[in-house]
Amino acid sequence: MKKMRRWDLTYVVLILLIGFSLYSSMHHPMEYELVDPSKLPDHVQRGLKELPNHDAFSTYRHGDHTYIVYHLNEPNAYSSLDLKAHKRFSQPIITATITHAVDDPLVESAKAIKLKDLSEKGFEFQVVDKR
Repeated sequence: MKKMRRWDLTYVVLILLIGFSLYSSMHHPMEYELVDPSKLPDHVQRGLKELPNHDAFSTYRHGDHTYIVYHLNEPNAYSSLDLKAHKRFSQPIITATITHAVDDPLVESAKAIKLKDLSEKGFEFQVVDKR
């Protein structure tokens, strides 16, 4: 068996570093805070009340924070919601996960998160339905 030359080892290490950097840039966590929809700022609450038939995702800017609210438009769906935020190549991605919650009396029809120092533009929204 041939001995591995120094340059061969350098190429292998370089390829591994490039692969690791691509992987880490694909899934970068974001700082966000889950907010109870009933405790949103007045500006956001008014926006929610003015538009009773919401799309799935709504974004609101208040001060230096951006609030993203997900609305489950299926009454009595017995579903639970979960919102998460992460970045892929510096693109903010908001993911809503819907899971089935049988006979859950605390069915949530909305969930909200608060992000700091981000504009309303450039978000990618995803819905994962696990019911």
